[in-house]
Amino acid sequence: MSIELSFKRLEWNKLVTKSKLERIMSHESLIKAKADYHANRRPRPCGLTIHSGIGCNLQCAYCYVEDMGFNFKNIRPYGLEANELAYSLLSNPIFFPTIYGTYLAFGSVTEPFHPLVVKRTLAYLAAVDTWLGNPCQFSTKFYINEDTVSQLSSLRKISLNPLITIITFEKFKKLEPNAPSPDLRLETIKSLRKSGLKPMLFLRPLIPGVNDNEIEELISLSKEAGAYGVVVGGFRVTVRILKRLESLGVNTSEIKKRMLKKPKGNEQISVMINDLKEKAIEIAKDKGIIPFKSACCANTYNLMLQKGLRIPCPNLCFLKNFCSDCPVSCREIDVKVDEEDVVYALSKVYGLKVQDVSITKFNIYLYMQNLSKSKLRKLNKKVGLLEPIFRKRIKIILK
Repeated sequence: MSIELSFKRLEWNKLVTKSKLERIMSHESLIKAKADYHANRRPRPCGLTIHSGIGCNLQCAYCYVEDMGFNFKNIRPYGLEANELAYSLLSNPIFFPTIYGTYLAFGSVTEPFHPLVVKRTLAYLAAVDTWLGNPCQFSTKFYINEDTVSQLSSLRKISLNPLITIITFEKFKKLEPNAPSPDLRLETIKSLRKSGLKPMLFLRPLIPGVNDNEIEELISLSKEAGAYGVVVGGFRVTVRILKRLESLGVNTSEIKKRMLKKPKGNEQISVMINDLKEKAIEIAKDKGIIPFKSACCANTYNLMLQKGLRIPCPNLCFLKNFCSDCPVSCREIDVKVDEEDVVYALSKVYGLKVQDVSITKFNIYLYMQNLSKSKLRKLNKKVGLLEPIFRKRIKIILK
């Protein structure tokens, strides 16, 4: 199959929507929205993270929110109103609306369904549904009641991908002292599935020597509850996280053996767990549940389930040896991109003038002259931010 993707079409939708919001929002709100963090932040591989709250008081032992400078004891709603959030996103030069646009991820530095934040989360999702239409994803440890599930399932324009975090049954009271029980989270999966949404297990983090013995049970019970897939996530540690785990009596020797290096200060260091990820993926396949190596892939699959659209993963996981061969089959989709549209996008976003362009199934090559190696590296990194728009790698080639 093939699809056509167009920067100009996304830009047109962005400008029209922005104009509509400008007609109903106050001058003060517009200024506030344009000055907000969401208007300037670059998207992450899972999409642009949306902060409906700041801080988190669940105090999970493995969490690095505190190391990022966020409050680890209190949680508060984010300062933007719903329409302000939508306008802030539209002010971001790397954000684009519609179902073909930028993925949005709720839950990175807060618990989006905490009682103090849930109203703001729902308002933001409703604003995205009304004005933007982007694929959305949230991760949560909370029990979502029937009224909230009903509000979530009533969203019609967006595709909404619920990720329910469950990483342990045996040790949750120790590792997640203030979070709802895993049994309640399984009930959330059941309720979301019953409503017509497509919930998935968020098996993150996998902690060597701590919860890797529970992988099969976690996947089995989540599937029984109604999970469509499982996102198998990595694990990063800091000095504070290691101390926190050890203060709880957790044996961290296996973690330390797998660290890329010893962390310093608030530095986050990845723990090598590829073998555990592969184990989880094989168990998931054996149990008949779709595994994913990244959250963006789960969102891509959810888009197919909810909207019937097969669009390649915007993070190009299928070109990075990060694909678990889900039913979307990204590599088989032929994405049609117009050379003139690429030239226009580069000029519009970066003021970059390209002399020649060639396009293959997976790549866009930009041919330029008179670039130093340092400038070439910078430009390659910069133009890479447009790869999610075209679902192709973008590389600059010196003539």
